[in-house]
Amino acid sequence: MPFVGKHCKNLTSLECEFDDKFLIYNADHFVQAFTQLDKLKCIKITMNDKSDFKTVDLSGIINSLPEEINEIYLFSPSQRKTVPMSFKKFTNLQKLTVHGLCSGSIFPEIAEKTTLVYLHIQLSNKFFLFNKLVNLEHIDLTLRMQPDDVFDTDTDTDLTTKVLDTIFCTCKNLKHLDIPRGPYDLAKISLKKWINFQNLEYLRINGNIMPDLANTIVQYCKNLKDLRIDNRHHCINETALKKLTELENLECLVLPDCNKLSDESIIAISNNCKKLKKLEIPAGYMFDSRPSPSVLHEISKLQYLEHLKLFMVKSLKDSTITAIANNCKYLKSLDIGCCRAITETGLGALTKLENLQKLDVRCIDIITDSFISKLKGLKELDCGGCRKLTDDGIIQVIKNSPDLTKIDVRNTIITINSSLLKMSAKRTCVEKDRQTFNDGDKDQKLEINSLDYDSLAKIFMLLPIPERIDMEEGK
Repeated sequence: MPFVGKHCKNLTSLECEFDDKFLIYNADHFVQAFTQLDKLKCIKITMNDKSDFKTVDLSGIINSLPEEINEIYLFSPSQRKTVPMSFKKFTNLQKLTVHGLCSGSIFPEIAEKTTLVYLHIQLSNKFFLFNKLVNLEHIDLTLRMQPDDVFDTDTDTDLTTKVLDTIFCTCKNLKHLDIPRGPYDLAKISLKKWINFQNLEYLRINGNIMPDLANTIVQYCKNLKDLRIDNRHHCINETALKKLTELENLECLVLPDCNKLSDESIIAISNNCKKLKKLEIPAGYMFDSRPSPSVLHEISKLQYLEHLKLFMVKSLKDSTITAIANNCKYLKSLDIGCCRAITETGLGALTKLENLQKLDVRCIDIITDSFISKLKGLKELDCGGCRKLTDDGIIQVIKNSPDLTKIDVRNTIITINSSLLKMSAKRTCVEKDRQTFNDGDKDQKLEINSLDYDSLAKIFMLLPIPERIDMEEGK
């Protein structure tokens, strides 16, 4: 960091990733560097959790950033204990992310940052953040949950609902609102307040959506493009869902897994949501014949689809897959995992999808080398549980897909030799219970899944480059 500070004095944006141990023992290096980078407008720091005992004090590091900085993004992959920090000095802060780092003391400071237009943070039930934040356009919340999703008293629900109420009352410029599952009750927020969300384009909420709320969303949120309903405990009322399909600009619809869509709901989505680019039909049909195969065929009317998830839909047949392949030419991502009614005919139709980049066919028993060898241009492939696959098929799909970054072959009989992976360890990631293996002095990470390093059978692996195949063959 001192080198960066000394030689990059005109730097306006910096993105870096460190282990917390490095930050703990070299905090002065960061302070020295950031003090010199007085033109910095954007900083992104990802802090990996490696120290179990020591607390990282970010106060000095953050305080050394220039006062006029506009954007600060702080990430930690794992939820940490309280990390001291402060944003009080920044007079023109417009975008702030604090993800995975807890510090209740920052909430009163953030509550005064009226310049903020973007906020991604874990919500605390001790402070109301939004009373003065009138310029916010983007809110992404992580709600602090109690163990096993059990809340001590109704106070948690009431308090968090009041916090959300301040968002509805204050943040009238919102375009993006992401509120995942948590201790709040949407029903307690007056429907009249939705009028303040006329600019909303993205909405993710959790709750039992009834017809009156659906009517209100359609009435006021006419610009809504992306709707995601995150609710594990309540099915969407069918009348409400049909009403939501009247959102004329809707491009993304993600429904909760507990929902079991009727034929009428599928027809409403297919007929009304003509602009849909992303559709995720809820899982849960493995032992349910709904919706009927003929109705699923209606999905092929959504010709602009780029992402389609039909995981565990028991009634998904070849006819629907063929119709989708013929009509949805823009499809980039398709999940038909555990759809075991599909035959070779349906799979053959998938090879016509020239734009397909991501395919999930896990646990489909009939998947063979013959099928996957015909796939080209993929970036991600999940064929876990497809036990008829062999090494030859996997090697061929890697050769056919130069940009492949992820392939899941867990619970198969694949036995690709470990040397094939180790030769390209720098660009290969294989996962086993999040354990890390360092390849010699190069400190190249390999994460191994399931078995020993030698056989590497049943592995989850990222194999991005076909060159390793040539290397294994001695070319």
